Amino acid sequence: MQIASSFGSEKFLLHPGSWLDDETDDGLKTLMLRLMGFDVLIVPGLDGSGEHHWQSLWKHFLLHQGVSVRSVEQHDWNSPDLETWKKTLVSSVQHCSRPVLVVAHSLGALLTVHCADLEIAGALLVAPADAEETRAPARERIRGFAPLPQEAVRFPSVLVTSDNDEWLSPTRARFMAHCWGADLFPAGRVGHIGNQENLGLWREGFRALEKLLDRINNERVVAEEHTI
Repeated sequence: MQIASSFGSEKFLLHPGSWLDDETDDGLKTLMLRLMGFDVLIVPGLDGSGEHHWQSLWKHFLLHQGVSVRSVEQHDWNSPDLETWKKTLVSSVQHCSRPVLVVAHSLGALLTVHCADLEIAGALLVAPADAEETRAPARERIRGFAPLPQEAVRFPSVLVTSDNDEWLSPTRARFMAHCWGADLFPAGRVGHIGNQENLGLWREGFRALEKLLDRINNERVVAEEHTI
């Protein structure tokens, strides 16, 4: 199933609460229906996600569509501590009642991989912050998240990468995806896909989310075939 071409319309950005009423958005309606069986868990990165960050807009929009969504709330977004953040993420997952779909950005994506044994259905890892090799000015603030895990995670995952991300080069993104067993989703030239990029509802991200759901379904089918 492909997302309808109306993803790219101005209507999508200007009317996030009503555009699913259009008959041309059948693909997007289907995506919303596919999310109904999950608890979507938003995992922000360094400094959290501002009100105009796509994660915040996704949360508002998905809730409006009847999808179960909650956010991880760290005590200190500005001075991240790996062990403290891991405990908060694990606790947030444990408080969910349905299969958990993690939508993580930047340091939140790296945090998710540091919790590779999480009991979740899958994870969208958007622009994971490269705590080892990034040249971003704020790199010292995330050094505590190095070294990067190099083992495959136990849950299906999709890693979204940008061609001009100061926190993650395309080469390193391919390396991480290979190590973690994640599918790679190139998002074009969209910076760090964060607070500074002003992406609105970030329509391309829904395509990446659809790819994650497809992988979850495919792995479930394979597992069921092996049990017969």
